[in-house]
Amino acid sequence: MENAVDALHLAAAVLIFVVALSISINAFGEVRMTSQTILNSKDKEYNYTYVEDNGTTERIVGLESIVPSIYKAYKENYKIVFRDDESSEEASDLLGDDGIYRVRDDTTGNLVGVYKIDLQEQVLGSNTQKEQFIMAILYGSKYADFITVQNNFQQNLGIYLNNQGIYDKIKNRGAGLKENLGIYYQEEVPTEDGESGVTDPDISDSSVPDANKTTKRVVTYTKI
Repeated sequence: MENAVDALHLAAAVLIFVVALSISINAFGEVRMTSQTILNSKDKEYNYTYVEDNGTTERIVGLESIVPSIYKAYKENYKIVFRDDESSEEASDLLGDDGIYRVRDDTTGNLVGVYKIDLQEQVLGSNTQKEQFIMAILYGSKYADFITVQNNFQQNLGIYLNNQGIYDKIKNRGAGLKENLGIYYQEEVPTEDGESGVTDPDISDSSVPDANKTTKRVVTYTKI
């Protein structure tokens, strides 16, 4: 009789354990789904740039919008351009003569500032190298590995990184920038004439179907 009672107690304990385990697994599943939903919402918020619906893609932005756009230059094939005004090709008033970084001019041999970030022109290898480049141009000498990265880029790629990053340059201005968004196909960019060596706006790879062309988004920042 006592054995039967003990068996019932054991069976009840096992049943309670199974029920509790089932409830725990279900609860963890709900938590995982909730967490994934939150993460997906945050990713969408990060990946999209919202522009006020006022008939234009222009808006006034601060560093909280400029920095994520710069990160997107390599992650999402963005081109970032800084200009003093819409008619200028440089941003010496905005970022100084040393620009975002500097390269050596083929004609004069002097170092000249570069005012745009474009994967097509800055040919970098690994994702680590790209991340180092972004951190260095943003934060300059405040970046922990700046000295090592600066020497490597100068010796191996001919890219001269500035001690002062563009984050501080924009922050020190104490004012926002005007942002304009654009889009084009990389295959339709004017190319260089192989015979003359001169860029011809009529020469582009227009034979590529639109469905196979690479979309390039351009974000341009100018002074207010």
